[in-house]
Amino acid sequence: MISFRTLTLASAAALLLAACSGANDAPSGDAATTDHAAMGHSEGAMAGSATTELTEAQAAYKAVNDEMHASMANIPADPDIAFMQGMLAHHRGAVAMSEVALKYAKDEQARDLAARVIAAQTEEIAEMEAWLAARGAP
Repeated sequence: MISFRTLTLASAAALLLAACSGANDAPSGDAATTDHAAMGHSEGAMAGSATTELTEAQAAYKAVNDEMHASMANIPADPDIAFMQGMLAHHRGAVAMSEVALKYAKDEQARDLAARVIAAQTEEIAEMEAWLAARGAP
């Protein structure tokens, strides 16, 4: 069973990914773009700018993010299987992101949270895999 704490962590991770994706950024020249840039969020490195290379950590997070979203793109017609497969891909992505954090993060609180995410979501991954296997779903 998915705990409230895990659901909260998953929701926070989803909000963080949405906030960092740039999908809701205003068009160039808009005041919101200027405010976005003023907050330290540049369009450069993560937007795939040819002039700015990604750091090793950014490249690792980007690879994890790309893989997670690609895995979540196939949505079956059965809503139960769609939920389990989507959450499975999401949890695997969270574990992979947490592994990147353990490799590169310096803040002890961030590293601690990454370790706890790995532990909690590894258990839930096993539960989802068993549920899908019992139904003959991939």
